Amino acid sequence: MNETDELYYKINRFVTNNHLLELLTAKINEFNPLKVLKVDQFEIRHSNMLAWLLSPQENHFLSDMVLKKLIAEVLCRDIEVKNHQLQISDVLLSSFFDAEVLREWRNIDILVISKSNDFILFIENKVHAGLAHHQLEKYINLIKDNYPGIKNIIPLFLTLNGDEAPHPEYYHLGHGDILSILNSILTLNKDHMNTKVYDFIRYYTRTLEVLTMQDEQLIKLCREIYKHHREAIETIIKYGVTSISTLNQATEILRSELDCIGHHEDPDSYLSDTQYWFIPSSLDQLLPRLVNKWRSPRPITYFFAAEETRLRLILEVGPIADGNKRHALLNYLNDNDPDNLFSIKSTALKKKDGTFTRLRSKSVDVNDWSDVDHVVDRMKHLLEKVFKYNEVNTYLVSLLQNFQLGTPDDTI
Repeated sequence: MNETDELYYKINRFVTNNHLLELLTAKINEFNPLKVLKVDQFEIRHSNMLAWLLSPQENHFLSDMVLKKLIAEVLCRDIEVKNHQLQISDVLLSSFFDAEVLREWRNIDILVISKSNDFILFIENKVHAGLAHHQLEKYINLIKDNYPGIKNIIPLFLTLNGDEAPHPEYYHLGHGDILSILNSILTLNKDHMNTKVYDFIRYYTRTLEVLTMQDEQLIKLCREIYKHHREAIETIIKYGVTSISTLNQATEILRSELDCIGHHEDPDSYLSDTQYWFIPSSLDQLLPRLVNKWRSPRPITYFFAAEETRLRLILEVGPIADGNKRHALLNYLNDNDPDNLFSIKSTALKKKDGTFTRLRSKSVDVNDWSDVDHVVDRMKHLLEKVFKYNEVNTYLVSLLQNFQLGTPDDTI
């Protein structure tokens, strides 16, 4: 049997009477009314759910418990510019029962006002949509202009992975943090909760588990399938995963200029219609692989992100398990950057428990996403003129050659 015939056999064996695959299918198809309503796919529906949970007067009968736990979690994070004087103890010992929760006030996803606490929390919720630099500045100015006497203002940038906010006045949280808060509340209050309310919130936590890749049963099952059918799965991914988006068509055209490793070379590199994650070959040869799950197999990665009218190129450091090593890496890059190629936030330079830190982000306008030639032209302009991709990457490689992060065969 030659190599091609053997692959055919392994793929057929993978899909035929595969008990593990049938279990996975059953797991994925478990009944969840929120999945039926596609809550997992739309930011507006996540925001509706979160607004309901945060409102003390709503019929979940949890009073201000969710709101207070969320505020306390936010205050555990560092921020460059504070617009409040609150301590966590202030929140836990106060009542927020008077809090009013508004949806889409002046296009702000969620606005929470507690007059008794002289307090405003407002949330920009990003699940799948692109980054919103200009929106964050606009929203905080709106709040300050319309509520000039409010003493405590907490702006929150909520994303799928807890990305750092591209604005010094915003805290950041991930949907995984929301999941942890809700799981804690359900565990502690199950015996006292209305059964229908408990089930409804539990359906939502299951949605978040899948969305944030924290469903332990699903993860265990997928790992077991991959262990037994690795070759067949990698062949299916290599030849079966395609994207017809203009972003990825443009990236394919420029692959030789990028000289990079993306999804087709390494399935652990993320690919979607709106994002293309990749590592330059020169950088890949210097970096160990990550232990913690990320959209890249390496701790430093580039990715293109397609937004409504813009194309963005981002260079980011991911979740290195050793916090001291991650902290040392960020400070090393920051201290050896005479040309200001990197823009690392001061808060990231202090933290040893960081997960996602942006090193550089640049963008260009895109007038017509349906025109591949136009997208290629804008991508080249972004790479060469705006981001200065070759210059940045050459310098980054030279720095990492003198920093002991590990070899490509190591895991960190």
